[in-house]
Amino acid sequence: MNKWFRRLDTILILCSACYVLLFACPTTFGILPVRVLSGSMAPEILEGDMAYIRQCKENAVVPGDVIAFRTENDQLVLHRLIEKTSEGLVTKGDANEHEDFSTADPANVVGTLLFCLPKGAVWYEKITSWKTLGILLFYSGIRMITIVHQKF
Repeated sequence: MNKWFRRLDTILILCSACYVLLFACPTTFGILPVRVLSGSMAPEILEGDMAYIRQCKENAVVPGDVIAFRTENDQLVLHRLIEKTSEGLVTKGDANEHEDFSTADPANVVGTLLFCLPKGAVWYEKITSWKTLGILLFYSGIRMITIVHQKF
């Protein structure tokens, strides 16, 4: 029985370390993990991926970069910068035929794409779900009871 608990403990520790490294730690270094909700950047970035955005100022972006910017209604959009104009930033999703209808305000640039974790958003949702939390709490309770039982 102890062999199974050790294996489960190892799995729990590895999962916790992955969560911290992939979803919690990046923000410490100015990297913002963002769930991709559409396929407008396919095939490079797919719906369900986790995009990691390196925060930067608008003057640090150049045409060809994949940038994250906020729209007027505060939605975060991840599209490729086509050109900088006097009206704003012209952007386009790689999977879209045409450029975006309106230009992005340079002041609303959040950052540039650093890398993308395939299906990372799907894993994030699974790890942070209520079901997973319930299983974790149940296992922790069982584990504490067995440890206390072994001591006495």
